[in-house]
Amino acid sequence: MPDFDFRIRFHLPISARIGFDGEELLVLTEPNGIRLRLRSGGLGSPIKEHTQAAILGGPYSSAEEAREAAERAKRALLIWAINERTGIDLGDGRQRSFITEYGREMIGAQIGRPVRNDLHGIDVFEHVDNLVFAGLNAQAIVGKHPNAFVDRITAAFRDPLLLTEKQVLAAELYCASFFDVSFRSRLITLVTAVEALLEPPVRPPNAQKLVSTMEAMITQADFDEQIKDAMIGSLQRLKTDSIGQTGKGLSERLLGSREYLGMVASRFFTYCYRLRSQILHSGEQDDATVDLLAVSNACQQFVADLLLASFGVTV
Repeated sequence: MPDFDFRIRFHLPISARIGFDGEELLVLTEPNGIRLRLRSGGLGSPIKEHTQAAILGGPYSSAEEAREAAERAKRALLIWAINERTGIDLGDGRQRSFITEYGREMIGAQIGRPVRNDLHGIDVFEHVDNLVFAGLNAQAIVGKHPNAFVDRITAAFRDPLLLTEKQVLAAELYCASFFDVSFRSRLITLVTAVEALLEPPVRPPNAQKLVSTMEAMITQADFDEQIKDAMIGSLQRLKTDSIGQTGKGLSERLLGSREYLGMVASRFFTYCYRLRSQILHSGEQDDATVDLLAVSNACQQFVADLLLASFGVTV
């Protein structure tokens, strides 16, 4: 029966490093021989020189046992990062780029070791001695043309847009989303940017009357005043349309039939809002096959278009 190992590649913010001079650091050794190691993000160079590194663990008797251990290690990394007051990008384990089998064989022949494609996140695989990981750097650097910068800044400075504080806050949240290392936290930040724009309209008089009746019943009920206040506060929000309804209406009004991931703007907002709610309520989306990177990338375009349209800028 084969043994299995796991690996978690992670990234730290550019200002953070793990200050170890070696290429590999032994983290722990279990009585059954399982080891957990921290390995440098660069072959032949110290851990402290890179914002990228990996935790490796094994050997385990099954792939399931290795994956369960990987999930425990992932949570341990999160707790470490919080204690250190730093960020950490643990990826999602999806293959974003890869080296072909021919390419891996060529690299392996050059270094005299077997080669496996490098995954950002959790990877579980059969144990192979002296295995190294290699991948293409899929992160592109997008240059910003200086002339466009000068033109836009000059125009906005000379003829400033009259923005509300809610619009400014929404813009700040949108810009902050580019610094979110986690796809799901980026999505939550982007949906929150839309929420900051919204001003839910008041519901019809008969709906408000029903809410007022319920408030009166709670006021007269025989239980703790703090509970009454909390319940009445929740009911107050029923006098206006929901965030979901208001965001859908704004998307339809400002962006019309413009599409994102094959969905018209209003439907795309509803989709993102539901994902955001699922993640906040349970920690993950209901459908594990959803690619949060693709959704958050599309959502960044959607929110940019929505913001510019709300500012009165043609998109």
